[in-house]
Parts: sequence; structure tokens; C-alpha cells
Amino acid sequence: MRKMIWLLIGLVLILILTSFYGYWRFNHTVEKEKEAFLNSQGKKEMKITIKDLDHLPHLMQEYLKKVGVLGKCRDCHIVFKQIGRIRSKPNQRWTHFNATQYMTAEPAGFLWSAQAFPIFIRDKSIEGKGEVKVSFMGLKNLAISSDPETDQSALARCLGEYLFYPVGFLNKEISWEVMDARQLKAKMTYKNTAVEGVFQFDDDGLLERFRTQRYREKTLTDFTGLAEEYKLIQGYYVPTRMRAIWNLPEGDFEYFNCTISDYRIE
Repeated sequence: MRKMIWLLIGLVLILILTSFYGYWRFNHTVEKEKEAFLNSQGKKEMKITIKDLDHLPHLMQEYLKKVGVLGKCRDCHIVFKQIGRIRSKPNQRWTHFNATQYMTAEPAGFLWSAQAFPIFIRDKSIEGKGEVKVSFMGLKNLAISSDPETDQSALARCLGEYLFYPVGFLNKEISWEVMDARQLKAKMTYKNTAVEGVFQFDDDGLLERFRTQRYREKTLTDFTGLAEEYKLIQGYYVPTRMRAIWNLPEGDFEYFNCTISDYRIE
């Protein structure tokens, strides 16, 4: 009996140590990627002026003034934390996750690190190059996606999620087309990756919806991102909730939603 007890204790300790090692290994890798990503262009902390908005459509100019970009650092980055839920199929149970995201405006990019124990996920887009990595407890990669479809899907996500970091809308790689009094079409190209999407504004001139096409597995699929619950944080008036929806032929499928739990400019 004693041997059995000690064996169980040993197995539990091994499991705990293995879990800690996987957690450290995953986060250590993300930390190295983050440092390379954020330090690739340097930082001069240039302030945004009214002149920097001249090339934008009036609707976007008014939005950027309203959310507080004037006087902010143009080449800084943001870090925000998310608490949310995710699922891969309609009617599937939700999986809860915690995540940290880093975003830059120029070059356009993001790095997203999420944990839904025992699954860890890292998603990124840097200057049009995307990659998704899924691992079990940070110890074994279950899937790695790095192809033109991933590049497109990740860059489209980056464009839409500038809702959280509106300085990104000043990126010189984005061109704008006025569709009507409440909608603008944005196009962004990096190297061989090009995306476009439509931003819709509400009655108060705030962005409430982003529509584009992204790859769901290998199929280009209509996608909608919804921005909700704007709040003033760190001098920016930004949404603190987001919902992501696949617009499938059989009906809309909400597969992701999150709340911003922390937001910092660095």
C-alpha cells in the first residue's frame, strides 16, 4: 500500500513539473518572438498631429479624433489581455481562454498568445506573414499553419482588430474608399498578401462592425467582427468586447467572443 501511495505521489509530481515546464517553454518561445517583433523597427515616439489625418476620408478622420489618437505616439505598440470563449463548430460547447495580444501600427502586425488548458495557441501576423501554432500543454505541437491562406486570414484579422488600436488606421499600406455615409472599404497589401474589408460606423461615429473574407480551413468565408462596449482606457476610447462570426450559407456562427481585461500602451 505504501509503495502504491508513493507511486501516485511521484506520478502527480511528475505531472505538475511537466505542466510547469510546458507552460514555461511555451511562454519563453512567445517572449522571444515578442521581443523580435516589437524591436524590429525601433521607436521614435512621434506624436500624431491633425496633419497626419489629411489623407483619410472625413468619416475616418472624425472617428480618429473622437477616439483620441491626436497627440498619441504613432510608433508605440499596445498590449492587452483578453478573457473569452472559443469554439470550432456550431452547437459545440464553448472553451474558455485567457490571452495576451501585442499590436503595432507600422509595420502592421499582431502576436496573440492564448491558453485554454491543456491547449496553448499562438497566432501572429507580421508584415503580411501569418502563422498559427497549436500545442498540447506547450510540450507537443498539434498543428502549425503557415501558408498563403494563413497569411491572408491573419492579415485580415490584423486590419479588423485595429478597432482596439486605432493608430493602426494611419498605416500607409491601407487605402480607403468611401461606400456611403456610414461605411468605408479598406484595402491593405504587404508583399504578396492583400486583404480588404468594410468598416461600418454607428450613429455616434464609432466603428461597430467589420466585414471581410477569411479562410476557414481552406475555404474563403464571409466574416464579421462586432465591436461593443466602448470605454476610455489609457487615453483611447476603444471597444472592450468583441464577437467574431462566420457568415455561413446555413446561417451565422459565432465562434469567438472576448472581454478586454487589461490595456496598456508601451
